Amino acid sequence: MKESLIKIPEEYTYIAAFLTLRCNLSCEFCLNAFDGDFSRKREEISGEEWVKALNKLEPKKDIPITLSGGEPALHQDFIYIINNLKKELNIDILTNLYWDEKRFDKFIKNVDPNRLKRDSPYASIRASYHPSQMDIFKLVKNAKRLQDAGFSVGIWSVLYPSPEQLGKINEAQFVCKNEGIDFRLKEFVGIYKNEEYGNFSKYKNSAFQESSKDCLCRIKELIIGPNGSVYKCHRDLYAKENELIKIKDKNFNVEYKFRECNQYGQCHPCDVKVKTNSKQNLGYCSVEINDIN
Repeated sequence: MKESLIKIPEEYTYIAAFLTLRCNLSCEFCLNAFDGDFSRKREEISGEEWVKALNKLEPKKDIPITLSGGEPALHQDFIYIINNLKKELNIDILTNLYWDEKRFDKFIKNVDPNRLKRDSPYASIRASYHPSQMDIFKLVKNAKRLQDAGFSVGIWSVLYPSPEQLGKINEAQFVCKNEGIDFRLKEFVGIYKNEEYGNFSKYKNSAFQESSKDCLCRIKELIIGPNGSVYKCHRDLYAKENELIKIKDKNFNVEYKFRECNQYGQCHPCDVKVKTNSKQNLGYCSVEINDIN
């Protein structure tokens, strides 16, 4: 008997597969470094386990499987996962693209560029530029190499309010334009010189607070950690708390429902900020929160 597919709720807008939280960079503003440990060593399931679980999902045209991290290319089965997810599932990649030559050669040789293309207002491979950690000319060279090989690639940078970094970001825009690489900006979300950055107008005092409150919360995203655990929010993912289920479990399913939480005030900013949706329209928020007390 053919196994039935797992339906993704209509309200969902994002599927994040955090293949690893390991990273080859150590950015001071990294929102993934919940505990300040940039090694982020976690149990990581195999590529075969990822593929087996994700292939059970019912495809949704506008919701790709986003391979994320850390740096997802550090997962030993990164290419295997790309090549073995069923064709009906679109794939996006969030990467710093700061790969060595061996990794580049292997990727270009073994991955079909058409596997990473879809109808979208932005590139399927989105490389992040971090001025304090990267040489923009090397990054653009890497992006250009993929683009010339037929891949859909763009570079994004966070507007970290350091004057030095803003100057480098300004330079990066011109370098990318000259090389024909799509370059876009993302707002900085966090604390810089004791000032809070980010639009939290929908859920005020939801992040960066010393104390927390109880609430009911539901999210429009499927968030899967490196060990295959599903979490109700990014805060729980990085804190490694409140696992809902594992994607390897026989009874794995995806639900859109309110869940009790006692961490309002210490939410992860990515969940509660007002941002753009997948169509790049401003005003979207990943979560709905009620009964704050």
